[in-house]
Amino acid sequence: MEVKHILTNEQLMDLLEQRSQQALHELDCAYGPYCRAIAGNILGCPEDAEECVSDAYLAVWNAIPPARPVSFKAWLGAVVRNKALGRRPQNVRTEALKAELTEGLPDGASVAADCEARAVGEAVSAFLRQQSAPARTAFVRRYWYCDSVEAVALRMGWSVSKTKSVLFRTRNKLKIYLKKEELWHE
Repeated sequence: MEVKHILTNEQLMDLLEQRSQQALHELDCAYGPYCRAIAGNILGCPEDAEECVSDAYLAVWNAIPPARPVSFKAWLGAVVRNKALGRRPQNVRTEALKAELTEGLPDGASVAADCEARAVGEAVSAFLRQQSAPARTAFVRRYWYCDSVEAVALRMGWSVSKTKSVLFRTRNKLKIYLKKEELWHE
């Protein structure tokens, strides 16, 4: 019977910096289910999710060094999420979520738009820190991890109706907050 040995994030990053093949095994032991869940929620196909996770591991391998993220799990989640979104840019599910969440937000390809998008991201983070833990968790599960409303409801122990209501109210509060910060465009 094989014993799984899970390293700390620091030890894992050390192995990646040393280019040890063990790093990939340890990365998968520690974060494989987490990464596959993120990719699977976005892509909806286990085979595509597995390929996406492999691509993300390669990106991590190439990024460390020089990168040494402070919050490794969050950083890894973002890498996987971005890889998954990049694989299916016209995915109906992610496009619907994007439309639901970004109505009224700035878009565009200019440097000014990039700066504004970064400001919006920082404002959303600040807004979420002000919300109750359950509302914040539901929001993040729905719009970051792309969980279905039903999956969020199950995770939260809520009815689907309550989940939809909490998400709707949180989106409306976010809209008000972003208007106050002059980051909402109608």
